[in-house]
Amino acid sequence: MKLIFCKSCYDVKKLSTEMTYCNCKKSYGRYVDNLNAQINEYAIPLGFNNTSLVYAIKNQPEDDWGQEFEAFVIQKNCPTIKIIKEK
Repeated sequence: MKLIFCKSCYDVKKLSTEMTYCNCKKSYGRYVDNLNAQINEYAIPLGFNNTSLVYAIKNQPEDDWGQEFEAFVIQKNCPTIKIIKEK
């Protein structure tokens, strides 16, 4: 799962096939198919390990800290993310 983080308002949004904007509208992006995405230069791409997330959801504790899952900052030169250049 791909998400974007905005360097200005610190909002995090999950990408979808519709253009997705952060709260301040400086960062945006969208999926172009099931794997590839486009984001603008201001957005920082994040990823969730889907298997790890599903495991954490299935093992959500009743009390105490939640179950951890794997999340990561996606590399700058990612073949599945195209950067939309601002004009």
